[in-house]
Amino acid sequence: MAKDNLDALLEQAEEKIEKGEALDEIETEHHGKAKEHTKKESVEDKIKHAKMEASEEAEVEVEAETEEKESLDSARDKEKAEVKKKAKKGKAKVRSNRYKQALEQIDRKKKYDISEALELAKKTSLTKFDGNVEIHVRVLGKSGKAEILRGMITYPHSTGKTVNVVILDEKTIEEIAKTGKADADIYVTSPADMPKVARLAKILGPKGKMPSPKSGTITENPEKTKEELSGGKTEYKSDSTGNIHQVIGKLSAKPEDLIANYKTFIAVLPIEKVVSITLCATMGPGIKVQK
Repeated sequence: MAKDNLDALLEQAEEKIEKGEALDEIETEHHGKAKEHTKKESVEDKIKHAKMEASEEAEVEVEAETEEKESLDSARDKEKAEVKKKAKKGKAKVRSNRYKQALEQIDRKKKYDISEALELAKKTSLTKFDGNVEIHVRVLGKSGKAEILRGMITYPHSTGKTVNVVILDEKTIEEIAKTGKADADIYVTSPADMPKVARLAKILGPKGKMPSPKSGTITENPEKTKEELSGGKTEYKSDSTGNIHQVIGKLSAKPEDLIANYKTFIAVLPIEKVVSITLCATMGPGIKVQK
């Protein structure tokens, strides 16, 4: 093969000499192929280089877009956080001059004896009508979590509050299930009727009116329980923050009757877990009370 190439070159050389042309234009097949191969390699390198540059540019663009998006997300998050912060702060509650004057009569740092607290509640009441005397007690466990309490209490004296008690029979169950309305204050039922009452759980449960053995509203004698509840027997229960709210009587009631009702209520609570007791009129500032 090499010999054939050499012969071909010699022939080309002879022809060039005869024609008077320069021999430097003659290149061996080997060299020609090498050049062609070099050219090919050069083009491939350029293509590869161009692709790499394009890829790098695309990466840079993606990074820039990502950074811009992250920056926008961060700005939005900050804006949302500020809006939430402002929403939490809200507007300060505007109190009337009468309320401010009533508040001035109370020492906010002092815990009053129940007798003094009742006198102050009557003086600082802002209503013209005969309002209620309310007690708000907070009960917490050792861990600081809200203590869940629920039960029934019978006050020795009238609280002046009318309680609407209804027995859940078949007719009442059907009516509540159909209308979704539960307007009574307390619902009472028997253990035998509880399977039927269970279908009302979604209506009565959120309102805190579902009959329960703890509250004494599931009983073998619903009629007797209704009579007791209507006559002054009251349910008490703590909310999700451990607070229990009770009405112990009217402002016009005798102080000794209100004190007796107050003591009856406090007696059913675990006093070692009571962290605060506040007494007030229906519309009036709170008064801290001693345990």
